[in-house]
Amino acid sequence: MKLRNFIAVIAAIIMLAGTATSFADSETEFDPDAIPKAQTTTPGDIGFDAAAMPQPERFVAIYSGSTKGTYFYVASAICAALDASFAKHHIRCASLRSQGDSSNVSLMAQGRAQFIIVQSNTSNDIAEKRVNLPTGRSVMSLHDELGLIVTGAGQNINSVGDLRGKRVNLGPEGSSSRRLWEQLLSTEGVQPSELATIYGAAQDLNQSGLCDGYMDAFGLWIGHPVSAIATSVAICDARIIGMRSPAIERLVTEHPDYFIGEIPAGTYPNQDKPIPSYGFKATLVADSRVDEDLVYWVTRSVEENIDVFRARHPALANVNARDMFEKGNFLPFHEGAARYWREVGWLAK
Repeated sequence: MKLRNFIAVIAAIIMLAGTATSFADSETEFDPDAIPKAQTTTPGDIGFDAAAMPQPERFVAIYSGSTKGTYFYVASAICAALDASFAKHHIRCASLRSQGDSSNVSLMAQGRAQFIIVQSNTSNDIAEKRVNLPTGRSVMSLHDELGLIVTGAGQNINSVGDLRGKRVNLGPEGSSSRRLWEQLLSTEGVQPSELATIYGAAQDLNQSGLCDGYMDAFGLWIGHPVSAIATSVAICDARIIGMRSPAIERLVTEHPDYFIGEIPAGTYPNQDKPIPSYGFKATLVADSRVDEDLVYWVTRSVEENIDVFRARHPALANVNARDMFEKGNFLPFHEGAARYWREVGWLAK
């Protein structure tokens, strides 16, 4: 990819991201994408026998993220768990691609999303009114998302401080990735002006930017493993480093939505040791206007088919069913989710 074309694509993505993260007024019509106006199927033949008709089907859709990330596959795992219980509820499910966390919040604020996957720190920001989404309600937390920096071959980058003078993708303006990067740089005492070049590209361009030599580093807070990182290591001889230092450990103590963790050895090619880092949970959020019964069955189906859910992506392999209730849910539970959590005795009556 020529440098001129690469920069043009980045500029276009920045424009799209600016639109996606301009959150709409919450007083909007609830008209979710990909959902029939009537939440039931309609018999097509005149003279059908109503008594012989199967139970009407209903529909849910989950806005997730890029197909090169983890959220899309996690949403698909939720749909697989729903499908495993289909005979009980007759709910069809679809995973919808999006630009990720900030875009998903915007889509729900516009009344276009039933369910979205967001970072738990975003849920906390909504709960604390730093992000405006009055209709957002917790359903459950999902997998861990830990930070990694990926550096180009031959780059002498071993810490955040080593990014001075380098060309780094911080993600689109207004995106959750950009906000996390700005916080990380500030925590480590690195000024954005000390970077040689700041790119504002979506994560879909990280691998090409690194492998084609236009970027020196990018970073992701994500469920591991992810193909873009694995391919960068395998094909471009990239290196991966964690995000852990005394300054970051102090940051984590100040934020109830963060935790210290590590990426296990063998997660990526040539990774023979665990990589220490920090991160947060991914969480499933529903609009308060979604029918209670739909949210109930999404929650129940994932919990009752947890093995199906875990098998759909390596990032889900160690998800703990009880943790999905106890950790990472900073918003009030949607009444449909609360109904299930009460049934299993984890939420007070």
